[in-house]
Amino acid sequence: MILGFDRNKLLKIGTSRIAYHVYFWTFFFCSWYLLLRTAENTALFTIGYTLSIVGMALFPVYIHFYFFERFFSRKRYTVYIGLLITIIVVFGLLNYYFFSHVFDDKNGPLTFMLNVSFLIVITTALKFVKHGIHQRLMMQEIKAKQLQTELDLLKTQIHPHFLFNTLNNLYGLARRHDASAAEGIFQLSHLMRYMIVDSRVDRIDLEKEVQQIQRLIDLQKLRFTEEDAVDIQFKVEGDVTHVLIPPMLLIPFVENAFKHGISLREPSFIHIHLRAGKNDVAFSVKNSNHDGHKTDESSHPGLGLRNVRRRLELLYPDAHHLTVQNTCQVFEINLILRT
Repeated sequence: MILGFDRNKLLKIGTSRIAYHVYFWTFFFCSWYLLLRTAENTALFTIGYTLSIVGMALFPVYIHFYFFERFFSRKRYTVYIGLLITIIVVFGLLNYYFFSHVFDDKNGPLTFMLNVSFLIVITTALKFVKHGIHQRLMMQEIKAKQLQTELDLLKTQIHPHFLFNTLNNLYGLARRHDASAAEGIFQLSHLMRYMIVDSRVDRIDLEKEVQQIQRLIDLQKLRFTEEDAVDIQFKVEGDVTHVLIPPMLLIPFVENAFKHGISLREPSFIHIHLRAGKNDVAFSVKNSNHDGHKTDESSHPGLGLRNVRRRLELLYPDAHHLTVQNTCQVFEINLILRT
């Protein structure tokens, strides 16, 4: 603690996104102040002039950032270029009329347009540099986590071949006596092979993830009978054969729904919907909530929602949108991935 303040909180605030913007505009203000402060200009005049420059610069920069994320990042280049030209012209003229009337600036409209253009170029370049550094740090974190996971597996895992051979033997034995048990072992074997062996790659066909979701559903259905009031629906739309996603990205949501959304004592439901679009994947899971009250993320340890959020932040920075809706009757997640 420093003078009653938590040092970690202060460090977090000082390295936040807002803080970096404050640093930039403070530097911008100081640079212009030192540039304009002369013997002819009083301190009060220079401060007013510099604040006006900063104020008139804020609007084109942040409006451009908005259009950049909305159009350029989504490869809508024609719309983006048109809006960029509009920003430069409109704010160049606004700056010209403001500074020529308020401060008697003798520069022409073209000069102000060039100033706006230069400011947009500089701030966009800084945005790319910051994004590149952020990406590099995230990749280092991903590699470190993967290495630690591999080390943990080496310490604790049973050899996969032994595990699968044992399951095959149990499957052969169960077929002679209990068809449902044999089906469960069969589905479990494929699901575990996917989790242990197939998921070692960085990306996998969405079709394979869909197949494993269906296997998980079929495996869970063995718990129920026709008399149980359980409604399970899994709907897939679009072409899932040419979309790549990280393995085991969607399955935890389904696993969580079965863990927390099913009760054999009262009607229950799980509705899963997957839509594969041209440039995105939309995935939703809605299940009944039998707690009778709203719950927070910590009440869902099977999902580890915060861990899933972190994985999405690492793998899909600025390319995903995850929402959680939690009511007394329904728990629902909606995920959109931009591919």
